[in-house]
Amino acid sequence: MSPPPQPSFSSSLLMASNVSHQRRSQRVYLQESAGGSSLHLDGEAGSASTPAASRPSSSCLYSQFQSTESENRSFEGILFKKGAMLKPWKPRWFVLDKTKHQLRYYETRQDKECKGVIELGDVEAVAAGASAMGAPKNIEEKAFFDLKTTRRVYNFCAQDSLNAQLWMDSVQSCLSDA
Repeated sequence: MSPPPQPSFSSSLLMASNVSHQRRSQRVYLQESAGGSSLHLDGEAGSASTPAASRPSSSCLYSQFQSTESENRSFEGILFKKGAMLKPWKPRWFVLDKTKHQLRYYETRQDKECKGVIELGDVEAVAAGASAMGAPKNIEEKAFFDLKTTRRVYNFCAQDSLNAQLWMDSVQSCLSDA
């Protein structure tokens, strides 16, 4: 019985040796042992004598390139964000990242790709805001706040005044740490 196939690593950076025509696809492995780690390609000198079945501690490198965004989430939650001119208020999942000095926003909590980034280095002021046309209904006046940057003013609405104050304090704390 043959060993199960190993997943291929398809990075153009590490597969540069695979550019020549009609060359079979190569797999990249990290060989781990008590003496350290070494990188091997299928068919590479030195690894040809070591069949895949005898490499129980080998792992594909692709897992090293997974996102670590969640490690930098200092504060997160839902805020309504007013779009640019004449755009409606939309709920977005916001992530305050004190490490990268960013306020990122996503369409939903589950999204991996952010819709936008506000660089905290560009923020000039965080202040209480006012309700605007088209704002979410039945929200208290103190739930609104604004972020003034060098490029524009972002209008936000939290669920209530307490959450708005938490967001303003958290962003202000990041600005003070800079």
